[in-house]
Amino acid sequence: MILVSTGTHNQSFVRLVKAADDYAATTGERVVIQRGWTDYVCKHAENFDFCQKDRMSELIRQADVLVMQGGWGALRESIDDGKRIVAVPRIEGIEHVHDQEQIVRKLESLGCILAVYDIADLPAKIEAAKTFNFKPLEHGSPDIIAETLERWFPGK
Repeated sequence: MILVSTGTHNQSFVRLVKAADDYAATTGERVVIQRGWTDYVCKHAENFDFCQKDRMSELIRQADVLVMQGGWGALRESIDDGKRIVAVPRIEGIEHVHDQEQIVRKLESLGCILAVYDIADLPAKIEAAKTFNFKPLEHGSPDIIAETLERWFPGK
């Protein structure tokens, strides 16, 4: 199953929802789209606006590939869960209040996700995600803070 999520941000994301619905028309796979605040009427994919967290967690667990907006919280959580992720950053000023492209480009460079900057590339990226060797996100250690403070203020 392919799960597409626009998140909970209160701006429409028609670009992603329409492309995912178009993809659903071309595949025999189950495609489920969480539209959020997007009022696009899907013709091919299962879809809903919002659901309870437990239901969303279950859909994420079932998904073979997640296609999601480029928000840090959702991306980090899904990477930590070892999911196959295709991220589509929202466009600043049109689809979001800030730029998601920077975080998406960084995570892509680390091999944690595949990214879509031209929405026409969405089907190819979903197919690539099925076999891509995704890398885990290396987290920093809280010991770094203590070590840095000790260097700055020795013996304190």
